[in-house]
Amino acid sequence: MMSVVVQPLAILYRLGMTFGIGYLCSYLIALDLAYFLQAYLPKAESVYLAAFTALIFYVCFVIGIFCIQSLKKLSIYSLIPLLILFLFSRFIG
Repeated sequence: MMSVVVQPLAILYRLGMTFGIGYLCSYLIALDLAYFLQAYLPKAESVYLAAFTALIFYVCFVIGIFCIQSLKKLSIYSLIPLLILFLFSRFIG
């Protein structure tokens, strides 16, 4: 009876962590890369390259997170990059 309730919640948690945290990480990557690349490339090219890189990261992040079985490891492997990218964004911005 308990698995009837726990299993859908675990799936919902996995989907939320995958797509939500993946989106936030790719947003922060695009923001940071666009900031750094403006020094070396024209603005339009730096934004395009940052967005393309963030899109590739997002696809790899989603595939990688769905390969992880444990919800604890999933939480750790998705929240640590988010925390690092957030702190990185705060220090440069």
